[in-house]
Amino acid sequence: MEKTYVGIDIGKLGAIVILYPDGGVKTMYMPLINGEIDYQDLGNIVAQLVGLNAHVVFEKLGVIFGSGKSTAFSMGHQSGAVEMACVAHHVPYTKVRAVDWQKQMFQGVQEITKTGTKKRDTKAMALIAVKRLFPDLKLTFGDRAKKPHDGLIDAVLLAEYARRNRL
Repeated sequence: MEKTYVGIDIGKLGAIVILYPDGGVKTMYMPLINGEIDYQDLGNIVAQLVGLNAHVVFEKLGVIFGSGKSTAFSMGHQSGAVEMACVAHHVPYTKVRAVDWQKQMFQGVQEITKTGTKKRDTKAMALIAVKRLFPDLKLTFGDRAKKPHDGLIDAVLLAEYARRNRL
């Protein structure tokens, strides 16, 4: 049985992307209630993966320079919720460091730096990579949105990373 790969970009502005074996792609916002993660709905989404031979991949959190304690706590809480939903529903998962999935998914993408710095612009590079790999995929949510959704972009690339590595 072929696998279904699920990429989850954790965060209140995150997204979930499902890559089906037949080439279909399903995208969704991280479920929210009044700006907070809806953990029950998140658990229900993971429960729907049972029987699909699915594998979930999400970022292994590390230190995010410049972020505060509350952001770090919130991200850790959300990561734990995704992990627990997978454990509770017996859905296999992998946590991968950002540098690892980005190294592979950014192959062939020219290095871009943030304006006025020498710091790598991973958001811009991710957008180029996802447009190259999924040229027909809508990268926004809703009919009026024009700016690509960062969480959606990362979730697609995480799912593709999992597929390429046969996780």
